[in-house]
Amino acid sequence: MTSQDHPEVLMPPPLLHLGGLFIGYTLDRVFHWQLAPSDERVALALLPALPAVALILWTALLFRRHRTTLLPQRAASTLVTQGPFRVSRNPIYLSFALLHLACAIANGSPGMLLTLPLVVYVMDRHVIAAEEAFHQRQFGEAWQAYRARVRRWL
Repeated sequence: MTSQDHPEVLMPPPLLHLGGLFIGYTLDRVFHWQLAPSDERVALALLPALPAVALILWTALLFRRHRTTLLPQRAASTLVTQGPFRVSRNPIYLSFALLHLACAIANGSPGMLLTLPLVVYVMDRHVIAAEEAFHQRQFGEAWQAYRARVRRWL
């Protein structure tokens, strides 16, 4: 397979977020960071977590219905533009960011909060950029029209 056959995504996005969470956890331990204990922390963490899980399930069902892959390192066979893709070109990556935030809140972790913008930056500049270059090659004018009407994140 050549680089023209699939997006050149070097690291699976869930692993980027897990790496960011681990680095954040490590920072918390090294610098003895911890937000004040709170009984409401888990409930507060559910605010981003529940919509994130629902969004992941919705997009997974759409991909299955359109018989295309969820895996970013594989070639998409269909440009999905329905459902949450009408509002965001990357609803799954948005969901991963919300889950990262939920983990930081639930754990009272300043380190995890600090790593979130770094992970989102890497996702935006490397993973999404590689996918979008592939989509341009794969879907041409349909991709350009979709890209012009829907934002990358929100």
